[in-house]
Amino acid sequence: MAARRCQQCGATVELPDDVFSTRCAFCDSPLVEVDEEQEPVDQVAPFDVPRERAGALLKAYLQDSWMAPEMVRKAARPDELRPVLVPFYVYDAVARTQFSARVGIYWHRTETYTTTVNGKTVVRTRQVRETDWHPFKGSHARKWFDHLVSASKGLPESEANDLEPFDLGRALAYTPALTAGLEAEYPTIEHAQAKRTAAAELASLEKEAIASGHLPGDTHSNLQSETAVEIDVIRLVLLPIWISAFPGPKGPIRLLVNGQTGEVVGSVPRSYWKVGCIVFVVVAIFVATAIFATGVLSVGAVVSR
Repeated sequence: MAARRCQQCGATVELPDDVFSTRCAFCDSPLVEVDEEQEPVDQVAPFDVPRERAGALLKAYLQDSWMAPEMVRKAARPDELRPVLVPFYVYDAVARTQFSARVGIYWHRTETYTTTVNGKTVVRTRQVRETDWHPFKGSHARKWFDHLVSASKGLPESEANDLEPFDLGRALAYTPALTAGLEAEYPTIEHAQAKRTAAAELASLEKEAIASGHLPGDTHSNLQSETAVEIDVIRLVLLPIWISAFPGPKGPIRLLVNGQTGEVVGSVPRSYWKVGCIVFVVVAIFVATAIFATGVLSVGAVVSR
């Protein structure tokens, strides 16, 4: 924890090690800690989605999840949302790929067959598609720009990918004023780990690009590729995310809203109480139906006598 004195009220406020901007708990004034030993922030993207809009988007996201616990529905309230500037590494890189695959070329042959029409056997023809397969090898190179990798241990890369894209064109050069009053985090993921993540993701994107537009023929199979990634430029940017986090029965529950686009990400749990009620109602209906059917059969048997 780092201690910082509020310039407004004089209170001493502790900031967690991974946070350098927040608000004073005593007077709500903005606090920004300047730590020259920390990696400098290059850019900050401001929030385009206001609090009320983020709450409305969360509410709409949960609208179809009527089996969610009430604590989750409560989390959609705007006053439960935290605006956090989350650190991301931004990479420009050159990816060079060697690949091989089997490519297929379609051709059609005419097939004669017999069928029965109105009791009569008739001869007809139809077109049958065949595929000729051929081995193929090649190379592919591309310059990739602005590839994002989460620099926060609190935001796994899978969730970060679901939140993307972010518009880095709206990011501004960092000044303390851009983070004042907002919770902003220091990077908690090492560069080496983030670069490995970037290389793996760019290799996957390379394979997708090759499969979608760089193979001849009509179809393909068994695409194999090896990609070498050279990182050219690395920047550290803070990107806006609305976060609603609260304890759940099986651990913390978190819902996220992209502060630029309004994209909502998060797994919505089910209420055990609501599930139990549904099971009870279904069982009750089944039992009532069985009793009613048994009664009808008994009355029918008596009448038949």
